Amino acid sequence: MSETYSDRGLPEVALGLLVYTLGFVLTGYTVLYAVSLVGGWPLTGLVEEPRWVVRDKRYMILFFGMGITLYYLDYVYQQLADENAGVGADAEAATSPASESADGALERARRVWKRVDPYIALALALAALYTMYHVYTNFSRLDGDAYILGYTTTDHVVGVVLIALAVDTTRRAFGTTIAAVAVAAIAYAHSAVGPRLFGVFQHSGQSWEQIAENGAIALSGVYDGTMMGIGSTWVAIFIMFAGIAKAFGLMEFVREIGKELGRSLRTGVVQIAVISSMIMGSITGSAAANTATTGSFTIPMIKDQGVDSDIAASIEAVASAGGQMLPPVMGVAAFLMADIIQVPYLDIVQAGIIPAALFYFSVCLAVHFTILKFGWISNDLSSFRWRLLLNGLHFAIPMGVLLYTLVYLRYTPLSSGMNTIFAIIGVMFVRNFVVGVFDVGSDEVTAEVFGREIRGDDPLSNLFATAKQTVDGFKQGGVDMAPLVGVLAAMGVIVELLEGTGLTARVATSIVSLGDVSILGFGGGLFVVLFLAMIASILFGLGMPTPAAYILVAILVAKPITELGTPDIATHMFVFYFAMLSAITPPVAISVAIGARIAGAGFLQSAKQALRLGAPGFVIPYAFIANESLIYWSSETLVAFPVVLAGTVALIVATIGFDGARDLSAPVRAVFVIAAAGAMFGSIVHVAIQLVAAAAIVAALLHARYVVGYDLPNDTGTESGVDPTTLD
Repeated sequence: MSETYSDRGLPEVALGLLVYTLGFVLTGYTVLYAVSLVGGWPLTGLVEEPRWVVRDKRYMILFFGMGITLYYLDYVYQQLADENAGVGADAEAATSPASESADGALERARRVWKRVDPYIALALALAALYTMYHVYTNFSRLDGDAYILGYTTTDHVVGVVLIALAVDTTRRAFGTTIAAVAVAAIAYAHSAVGPRLFGVFQHSGQSWEQIAENGAIALSGVYDGTMMGIGSTWVAIFIMFAGIAKAFGLMEFVREIGKELGRSLRTGVVQIAVISSMIMGSITGSAAANTATTGSFTIPMIKDQGVDSDIAASIEAVASAGGQMLPPVMGVAAFLMADIIQVPYLDIVQAGIIPAALFYFSVCLAVHFTILKFGWISNDLSSFRWRLLLNGLHFAIPMGVLLYTLVYLRYTPLSSGMNTIFAIIGVMFVRNFVVGVFDVGSDEVTAEVFGREIRGDDPLSNLFATAKQTVDGFKQGGVDMAPLVGVLAAMGVIVELLEGTGLTARVATSIVSLGDVSILGFGGGLFVVLFLAMIASILFGLGMPTPAAYILVAILVAKPITELGTPDIATHMFVFYFAMLSAITPPVAISVAIGARIAGAGFLQSAKQALRLGAPGFVIPYAFIANESLIYWSSETLVAFPVVLAGTVALIVATIGFDGARDLSAPVRAVFVIAAAGAMFGSIVHVAIQLVAAAAIVAALLHARYVVGYDLPNDTGTESGVDPTTLD
C-alpha cells in the first residue's frame, strides 16, 4: 500500500489531501449546523456564534460554495488519478505513428480538451470560492437594499457565474440532459425568445440582468428555499450518513448477506441485486449511481449463475430504480415532498409503504419467475447461516435510532439524521473496541493513514483507527453530496425562471381544461390528464437524479391533477413514480445503460427486459389513484391491498409468460392481463369485480404450483419432476 501511495505525484497527493479536507469540512459543517439548530451553538464561550447559524440563507451560501468547489476539486483529482493509472497506455499510443495518422480532427480535439479540462475545472473551483465570498460578505445588502436601490454590475456578473457553475457541475456529474433543460429554461426566459413564441409559451421575456437576479444574485434560484434549503439540510444529512455508513462497512455487510441469501434460494444470487439495491437505493438519491455501485458486484455474479447479460443488467436496473421508492427516505424525495405539499413527513412515509411493497414484491416475483422459466436455478443450496447477521447487528442500533426519532418522536429529518450519525459513530467506537482489543469475533479493525495500515489491536491504536474511519466517513459523505449541490441549484434556477415567465400556471390551466374531455360518452378527462402527466413525468425525469426529477414534475405536472380533485399525496406519488421509472424507460433509460455497460449487453435488449420486469410499476400509480385507500389508510385498505397485489402478480405472469410451472400461450397471458385489470381497477365499478378477479388469479397460481408443478432441470439439461413444495 505504501508503494502505491508513494508512486503518486505531488500534485495528485496535494489535491487528494485538499479533497479529503474539504469533504470532511462540508459534512462537519452540515452536522454542526444541525446541532446548532437543535440545541444551540455548541461552542458558546469558546467561539462566537457565526451569523450563518441564525440565517439559513447564509448557511446555504457557504454550503453551495463549498459543495461546488469540492465537486470540481474531486473531479480534477479523479481525472489526474485516471491519467496516472493509464500513463503507460497513453505513452504507447502516442508513439504509434499509425494510430496518430488515423486520428481525425475530432479525436485530436477531444484529446486537447481532455488535457485542458482539468485546468478549466480548477479555475471554476476558484470562481466558486470567489462567488461564495462575494455573496456572503454582501449578504445584508443583497438581502435588503439591493432589491430597491438596484444591483451592481459586479452583482450581475457574479449571478451569471453562479448560474453557469450550477449548470456546468450538473453537466459533468449527471450528463447533458438536465443541463440542457437548464440552458433551455434560461434561453426561454430571455427577452430574445419569449415574445417570439406563441400560445401558452409566449411571455414578455427577461433581460440577462433580470435572469442573473432571479436565478441567483437576488438570493433565489440557486439559493431557492425549497431546492437548496431542503437539499442542504434534510437531503444532505442522509447522503452524508450513507457515506459514513459505507466507511464503517454497511455496504459490505449488505453484500455479504445478499451472497448468503443467494446460496440459500433456488433462484440463486439474482436476489442480491433486488435486496442490496432496495436498501442502498433508498438513500443514494440516484438510480444511476445505485446501479453503478451495487451493479459492479451483483451483475458479474448474476452472469456467473448462467443468466443472460441483458437480463442481468435489467434486474439490477429495475431494482435500483425501485429503491428510490422505498420509505422512509425514498431517494431523499420524501423530505422534499413533505415540504412542497406542506404535510407531516410521516404522512409521506405511510403513503409510500404500500406502493413500494407492491412494486418490490412484483419485481422479486418477476425475477423469480424469469429464473425458473429459463432454468437458471442454483442446484447447490445450503441453509442460511443466521450467525452472519451478528456481524452487522451493531448497525441495527443507528437504524433503530433513525426510526425511533422519525416515527415515534417525530423529529425533523435533519434532527433525526444528526442523531443517527452520532449513534453510528458511538456504536462503532464501542464495537471496534470490543472486536479489536478483546478479540471478539473474526473481524479486524484497521485504518489506512498515508498508505500505512493501522491495526486496532491495542486500546490507543483502536481508538485511532476508529477515529480515522469516522473522518473517512465524513469525507465520503461530503464527496457523495457534492454532485447533488449543483443539480439542486440548477433545479432552483429552472423552477424560478419558469415560474417567473408564468409558464407553469398557463400549462396547468391548459391541462386542467382537458378534465372536461369525454371518451365514448363517458367522463375520461381525469384519465387523459393522468396519461399526459405520466408522459410528462417520464420525459422530465430522463437522466435526472431523484431530487431533481421529483422537483421538476412536482412543480410542472402535479398541480393540474390536484385541481381535478385528486388528493395531494396521491398526486405527488403518481408523478414521482413515473419520474423514477424514467430510469428504465427508453430512449435514455440511464440505469439500464449503466447496467448494460457493466454486463457487456446490448442497450435496447436490456431496456426491453427491464420494461418486462418493471411492467407493474407503470400500472401501480394508476391503481393507487383508483384505490385511494392504498395511500390514505382506512378499513378499505385491508381489501384493496391484497386484491391489487393479486393484480400486480397477474401482470407479472402475463409479461414474463410464466406462471411458476409452465410457459403460457398468448391467449392465456391475455386472460391474466384482463384479470389484472379487474383486480386493480374493478373498484371503479364495484369492489366485487376486484374480489372475483383476485380470487381467480390466486386460484390459477395455486393450480400451477400444486397441481401442474415445476420440473427442475438437472445437470445434464434434461428435466426431472420434483415436488413443487420444495422450491423456494
